[in-house]
Amino acid sequence: MPTPFDALKPLAGRALEVALNRAVTLDPDTRAALASMDGRRISLALESPPLALEIGVHAGYLQVGPLLREADLAVRGTIGGLLGQLPFP
Repeated sequence: MPTPFDALKPLAGRALEVALNRAVTLDPDTRAALASMDGRRISLALESPPLALEIGVHAGYLQVGPLLREADLAVRGTIGGLLGQLPFP
């Protein structure tokens, strides 16, 4: 069932993509490491709120978009569960 949030998903995805690529440009080692990951994809699926996206590596840049096919790595969980995995208190 469509929600008002659905209309914001493309904009939010684009903002995330810009932020991720900006962070990558600040770290030359990460930028170089992306070259070996070209064509690989990670899918992220959250239970609540229901949200799914894909982050792919293409020509040294990260691209954020909807799930298109099976990813190389799939991450599923809740926001709390994912935030609990971050390496800072």
